[in-house]
Amino acid sequence: MISYKFTSMPIRKLAAILCFCLGLPALSQAGGFLSAEDAGIITASTIGIFVLGHHVKNLDSSKTPLIGGPILFDRKLQRFLGGDCSIDKTNFLDSELGSAVTPVSAALIMLSADLKWPMSGDRERGQLVAQNLFLYGAGLLATKGITDLTKGIVARPRPLPCLEPELAGLRTNIDHAYDHNSFFSGHASSAFFAMTFLNKRIRAIMRNEMTPGKYNKYSWVSPATAFSWATFVGWTRIHAYKHFPTDIIVGAAAGILMAELFYSFNDFDFPPLSYTTPQQVKQLFSIRLTF
Repeated sequence: MISYKFTSMPIRKLAAILCFCLGLPALSQAGGFLSAEDAGIITASTIGIFVLGHHVKNLDSSKTPLIGGPILFDRKLQRFLGGDCSIDKTNFLDSELGSAVTPVSAALIMLSADLKWPMSGDRERGQLVAQNLFLYGAGLLATKGITDLTKGIVARPRPLPCLEPELAGLRTNIDHAYDHNSFFSGHASSAFFAMTFLNKRIRAIMRNEMTPGKYNKYSWVSPATAFSWATFVGWTRIHAYKHFPTDIIVGAAAGILMAELFYSFNDFDFPPLSYTTPQQVKQLFSIRLTF
């Protein structure tokens, strides 16, 4: 288990800041079930972010890009990781359907795990499962909106038209708007969001179901599996010459941060504020990012 602790800011304060930036509510009872009002505001906010991102992404396909091509180590890594380039180079995840594989699979695995190993009494089981799926879906929608919003603002050209303009010009169907949606990767942001959220749920279930010794022995399995798959998804985008490595890195960071934010609304590791002990108060004033 890799744990980072920063004592300068509590995790709830971080969540509140991110909520403010996204137009989301700072939840009144962190660590418990959402109120109907909180759920309604989250729903409206995430839909708003999604719609805004969709419109900005497709607003103006002829504007000057904020990032005009490869930066830092992009060019060398793109050639190394992506290999030879061709017009029709693709892979099984290189489509809209491929982008849905990871989020849908993660949702099904999480639902199965929550039903098999409930972390609360029978009376609250349905509410817990519903809240997990709601926050997962809302976070995924918000991640998609932020990704599209960034794509529309930055308008970075994709690797194929940027590195191989003559080759790209031979395509039969050229979509100028699509060719300027490289930064950052939606496949990467959604995959890392899904895998981060799922990993946190699986590890919470493991802590609840296993003895401390057994948990310490197997705690690495969930993050290793989840983030290996998410990294593979990112590589497929480089391989297909749809994204530069920096697009993948930033997309991964965005997905992880969004998962941390939305999961914090549902984190039962933190008791309600009105029932904290002095030791728990001290614990709250730290950021714990556990992978």
